[in-house]
Amino acid sequence: MDKTTQNGFTLIELLIAMAVAAILLGVGIPSFSGAIKNSQVSADYNELTQALYMARSEAVKANQRVTVCPRSAVGSEECGSGSESWKNGWLVFMDNTFDANEASASVDNEDEIISLHRETRSKNNISAVGSTDRTKNTAMKRNYISYRQEGRSDWANGSFYLCNDDDVELSRVINIAPTGDVRPGRKSGSEYPRDVFSEEACN
Repeated sequence: MDKTTQNGFTLIELLIAMAVAAILLGVGIPSFSGAIKNSQVSADYNELTQALYMARSEAVKANQRVTVCPRSAVGSEECGSGSESWKNGWLVFMDNTFDANEASASVDNEDEIISLHRETRSKNNISAVGSTDRTKNTAMKRNYISYRQEGRSDWANGSFYLCNDDDVELSRVINIAPTGDVRPGRKSGSEYPRDVFSEEACN
């Protein structure tokens, strides 16, 4: 009678293979999770940066004031009044009825929405701070930023803070220069990015 040889793992080989797989998963999953968080933070940062670039460009091109404000709620086409509203997303609109005395921006019937942006993907707390004389003494939280026809904003300068709840090293800063230009807040000898006042943000 012919003998049939069966190939397979022994119990010891199977246990070793499972142990190796568990180690690889233990190493790989945190790295993969970190990569996802970083990607989400980058998506929020890039989208807000692009919205600011767009607002400034459209203001110059159309010779008309353009405003960026947070959405009052997810999916809303109205401006929010609280600093936490930036997490709902933001909108860019041609601001034909701008009122410098208003604490919050508003989209009126005469205004034209240029673009709408979705809610944040990451655990970022977004806030905006603008100064009226380029010093921290007059810096205060802002519910919108508005660009004039020459490309300057109503702020003398300021910053958008994207402070991450999961990892401060993922936090980002967008700085608004006196010219209205949009610039990244760089890290300098610290894990914290620098704001327009050269101070550590999200600390």
